Amino acid sequence: MANVTLTKKIKMIGIMTILLVMNTIIVYIGNGTSSVLPFLFFIPITFAARGFGAKGGLLVGIISGLLLGPFMPLDVLEQQVQPTFNWILRSIFFSIYGFAIGTFILRLKQQAEYDGLMGIPNRNHFYDYLTTELQKQKIQASKFYIILVNIDDFKNINDSIGHVSGDLLLISIKTRIKNCLKKNDLLARWSGDEFSIIVYRNNLEELTSVCNCIVRTLQHPHDINGQNFFIKASIGVSSSSHEHKSNEVLVKEAETAMRFVKGLGKNGYKFYTEEIKRNCLEEKVLEASLHKALETGQLELYYQPKVECKDAKIYGVEALVRWRRPAEGIIAPGVFIPIAEKTGLIIPIGNWVLKTACQQVKKWNLTGFANLCVSVNVSALQIKADDFVSTVASIIKEADIDPGFIELEITESSIMENSIDNIMKLNELKRIGVRISLDDFGKGYSSLNYLKMLPIDTLKVDKSFIQNIEFDPKEKVITEAIIKMSKALGLTVLAEGIENENQYLLLKKLNCDAMQGFYFSRPLPIEEMDKRLQLTKCS
Repeated sequence: MANVTLTKKIKMIGIMTILLVMNTIIVYIGNGTSSVLPFLFFIPITFAARGFGAKGGLLVGIISGLLLGPFMPLDVLEQQVQPTFNWILRSIFFSIYGFAIGTFILRLKQQAEYDGLMGIPNRNHFYDYLTTELQKQKIQASKFYIILVNIDDFKNINDSIGHVSGDLLLISIKTRIKNCLKKNDLLARWSGDEFSIIVYRNNLEELTSVCNCIVRTLQHPHDINGQNFFIKASIGVSSSSHEHKSNEVLVKEAETAMRFVKGLGKNGYKFYTEEIKRNCLEEKVLEASLHKALETGQLELYYQPKVECKDAKIYGVEALVRWRRPAEGIIAPGVFIPIAEKTGLIIPIGNWVLKTACQQVKKWNLTGFANLCVSVNVSALQIKADDFVSTVASIIKEADIDPGFIELEITESSIMENSIDNIMKLNELKRIGVRISLDDFGKGYSSLNYLKMLPIDTLKVDKSFIQNIEFDPKEKVITEAIIKMSKALGLTVLAEGIENENQYLLLKKLNCDAMQGFYFSRPLPIEEMDKRLQLTKCS
């Protein structure tokens, strides 16, 4: 940075010298020849203002007035040395013009290259600066790093507190990030909730220290109008090298690393590596294949029985989507569901699951299984969609089944965003007869307030409480408390993840209503599920 400043000063001195020479030439060539020549002085003054701002325009304006005053009078018909008054008047006029045009040009530059809210460079300035640094690198073999900071879930925060408070929060975030940087680092606003940084560090240890500082400092509460906000960020980092031929590639690598952090659950940082690149490419391929799977019928439903505790009889099933890829066989849901959620494909997939499950309910009704309830998992994106209620109602109506045979399984996290709107949607579905189940209770926040607000019929105790319930007295006590509380609220209690007889007997003793798990059955394809139901019917 010091070398860049010195180079700019040398260039400035050189250009100023040229402008002064131009002034002198104009004066002596134009002496006594034309009344238009004074206007030529606006050219070097304007160029000085454009290159060096208001100070440059002021300086060249004063010098122009001093040079012009004695030789170019206000009355240009008189070709003689004028009084001091004319000299001073021209100097003042040109200096005012130089300062004014310099200030005006500077403001135009700031509007074009600086963010109006933050007072820091914007994306355009960042790109220009990055291009210069890449060119320098080819000559000086210098190295720098790009850090891209994305504020997690900022849109939701901004919508909830309003844009004025949101702007104040962004300024607070900018200030804290800047405190983690050195003077020669460049901080810019990349987009609405993203910042881009160029940092100069000697090694990865120093770079890691910067990233840790940003993550930690943003997590401390931000006091905005008396309200505290806790901010998390996803950060991607890329390193410059001689292989980078364009600024777009370097920024894209940082963005890829940042998206990778998002996929891991947000709130952290990653350095761009070839492994991350491969993972992203594989994810893109998988996304394209998932589109095709939805179009060509590669998805299918498996069904896991839900049984009553008192007699272990099947009273319902949970529909679980599987992807049968032609060349690879069954793809685990843990592989493709996160990609579907990230890309929005979870909405058409979720609608397909619900439609297929409703059609299966109709078939079971026609074959003598009229009281079988099918539960279907619903994602946060589905609930968030404006047409969620109408879509569910339309699918159930099209299948011509009783809405009470469909149970939508939601998680607490899926309704936390825009919770009021989401609860209203669930109430609408409840009114038409659809059953609602709260899945994975005990995992995450598990707010008791939501139990009071949500129109749920069933509470599913998370399997994390069941795994060691026979050995851990605390888990037994917690599970028993959940069962008693749920029953007091009039809810059906279902325990997930039952794997052995001891767990079954213990939960039966605790007066649990229903169970689900590998002890009773793994998820089954429709052919095996039909056989299982027939055996139950015969017994």
